[in-house]
Amino acid sequence: MLTATDLTLDSKFLAERIDAAAPTAGDVTAALATAKGAHLAALAIIASERTLAETLAPLLTMLDTDGVAGKAIAWALGRLATAANGVEAKALTALADGGLDVRENAYAILAGLAAQRTASASLGDAMAARVLAEIERARAGGSGLGEHACRVLAVLGDERTTTLIQQVIEQDRFCDRFELQRLRKAVQDDGRDQESIKALKAGWKITFADSIFVPKVAEPLPEKAPLKNPAAKSPAPKIAGAGSIGKPSAPRPTAPAPIADAPPANDGSEADAMDEGIADPEGDEAPGQPQPIDWPAFVSSPEAQTLPAPLQQLAGQLGPLLEQLSMRAIRAPLVDLSGQEFAGLLLQLLPQALPPQHVQMALSPQAMTCYKVLIQFLIRTGQTTKGEEMLDAIGMVRKELTNQIR
Repeated sequence: MLTATDLTLDSKFLAERIDAAAPTAGDVTAALATAKGAHLAALAIIASERTLAETLAPLLTMLDTDGVAGKAIAWALGRLATAANGVEAKALTALADGGLDVRENAYAILAGLAAQRTASASLGDAMAARVLAEIERARAGGSGLGEHACRVLAVLGDERTTTLIQQVIEQDRFCDRFELQRLRKAVQDDGRDQESIKALKAGWKITFADSIFVPKVAEPLPEKAPLKNPAAKSPAPKIAGAGSIGKPSAPRPTAPAPIADAPPANDGSEADAMDEGIADPEGDEAPGQPQPIDWPAFVSSPEAQTLPAPLQQLAGQLGPLLEQLSMRAIRAPLVDLSGQEFAGLLLQLLPQALPPQHVQMALSPQAMTCYKVLIQFLIRTGQTTKGEEMLDAIGMVRKELTNQIR
């Protein structure tokens, strides 16, 4: 069955059911007509996993879809594309006059087929022209997506990539400079953007790991108090969290501790500087002695291993930074934060805690991926009962940052 209740729960994917589904192309096409959100995304994943070429036509009409559904549609089309089935041409046509969501999805399709090596020989020329078109759009006051076109060129290994990246940096003041610098380094070091290629060729459970339903770990029952020694002190009551995102949140009882700027890294690397991201406030001790997160276990965990090597290192630096900042500024362990508090940690406290040259990296799309993997690790190991809230918070933070850029 292909209904929403068959494939999703609480707007998350039921991975085992998606893997077990074996529908015909007609079944999927019929279901696509009324599907929305996570259900639509699940159908797109099934279409790709079962190589249902007959679903190309309906999927290509949905390029204006946003969110996880839009991402899944673009991912599926990038995998289903061949040199002869017209997906590349349709994506290029959509870029010419499409809105922001359409263009983002079209570029994702082209990056996918470039990673699969099913692109035509003329795609490089088309993307070079698109870079210039996106720059002109940005100069006219619109939303330029020059970094998306450059990513396709970097995946192709086009020799014009570094020159065009520099033009985007110089002429689009709202471009994602961190991503463009990453692309330039990748092409200079390896000839192609191997990190993007690995991500684009990864299995669907890795690509959509943050959208897979994970059953909540039941909290252990509290131990019974001993009958003897009734005068013994009871543990202090735990302060309630802030609840789900968007609901009023009771503030923590203490004011945030002051946070000093961090010194720059010795070697000029933004990622290495994260270890020195927060200075110890003089005379201020972290409250209590909560059980710290086992960071070596996180770095070697299955969740962290899904990341490319550079992001594994970044995740291993960002995690302790967030834990330290949570204790000092919010006065609560990272694993106890509600979704709203975690969003505040990223959007408000993190920019105050880091020097300006490191903030862009700590709030980059790559960093958001690291945070998602960290929360998935905490959920699996039962260290937090608020993981779903924090995953939702990451999505909210990313949307807010995107809105600010636009």
